[in-house]
Parts: sequence; structure tokens; C-alpha cells
Amino acid sequence: MTKSKNMVVLASSGGSVLDQALKVEACRQHIALVVCDRECGAVEVARQHGVAVEVLPCRTGREFSDALYDYFLDQPEVDLFISSYSRLLSGLFLQKYRGRIINFHPAILPACPGLDGFGDTLKASCKFIGATAHFVDEGMDTGSPILQAARPHDPELSDEENRQRVFQQMCRMFVQVVVWFAEGRVDQLGRVAGARYELSEFSPNLDEWVKLS
Repeated sequence: MTKSKNMVVLASSGGSVLDQALKVEACRQHIALVVCDRECGAVEVARQHGVAVEVLPCRTGREFSDALYDYFLDQPEVDLFISSYSRLLSGLFLQKYRGRIINFHPAILPACPGLDGFGDTLKASCKFIGATAHFVDEGMDTGSPILQAARPHDPELSDEENRQRVFQQMCRMFVQVVVWFAEGRVDQLGRVAGARYELSEFSPNLDEWVKLS
């Protein structure tokens, strides 16, 4: 079994993906802390799964970035920050942890970056929907991709049904990327050692065991 890592989730919303991912022990064992900028659904999700929570009340992305930098000065070294925070991270925090912050986005980047990636995908009449796990840099969803998922947009389904398909992709991606990092398989360019690239919904392909309870 892979030795547990010290990974931190940054959140500002409901935490639905986090809730599903924490049900998988191979992922849960590496998540040490959830940090939020407000009381939100992710706080309750973390508590339900027995994960420590820290709330750093902030109004802007820069305030939150500065608060994170100060907070982690006196904390154990963090192996990976997993961001579902809705604003840009910046400043000394981003500089110090560059290459150790990732994000999950509900669109196939570089198309449709920003707050409503899924909605923008539909507005653009894209024929594929999907999601991206990527490194965080100074830009809006511009960091190197690590894992992407794509499937046809089915116009016979409702927008909510198609959104649910992307949600399911993101849940599986969260689990997989956490484990890849825990195993030391992801390099700074987003390449995954030993990964497979066969025709699949996911590229690189997910490990066979990755599923949600």
C-alpha cells in the first residue's frame, strides 16, 4: 500500500465531487485537511468523512492566497493542494507551491476556461463534453493538463443529465489523480509514468481499479 501523503483540498463550494472521492479509501487516506474561505458545503462534507477543516474567511482570491501562505508557514509540508476554489490563486502562495497545486475543470481545456466551463461548452455547441485535471498557474485554467476526459454530447439528454455525466468523470478523475501523485508518477509537465493511452474516455487511461462506491 502507498504510504499516506499530506494533501490539502482548497474549496469554496458544495463539495459534491469531494464527497464521492472521499468514499474511496485509496483516495481518502491522503486527504489530511480541507481549507475553505467561508462556511460552505465542502466544510460539512469534510466533517462527515472525518477530515480536518480550517476556515480562513476571505473576500478575494488574493486575500485567500495570502492567508494560505501565512497559515502553512507553521504547518507540516504539503505534498499536494487540490483546488476547487472558485477564484485565482496568486502571490507568494502560488510561487512557493508551484507544481504542487492542481485543479479540476468541467470542460476540455483549453476550450471553455472560467467559472462556467460546462455551460460555455453547451453554448458553443461543442460535440464533446468532458473535464480536465491540470496544474494551477497564474492564468485562468491555463496550467499543463494531467488528465482529460471526453465523451459525446448527447442532445437527446437534458443539460442536467449531460452535466451529471461530467460530474461522474470528475469524481473518477479526482480519485485517480490523487493516487497518481501519491505514487509519485506525475512530473512537472503533467506526464504520468507508466500510463496507458489506448482509445478511452480518459487520457491517460484510468487504472483498472478506479471506481466509486
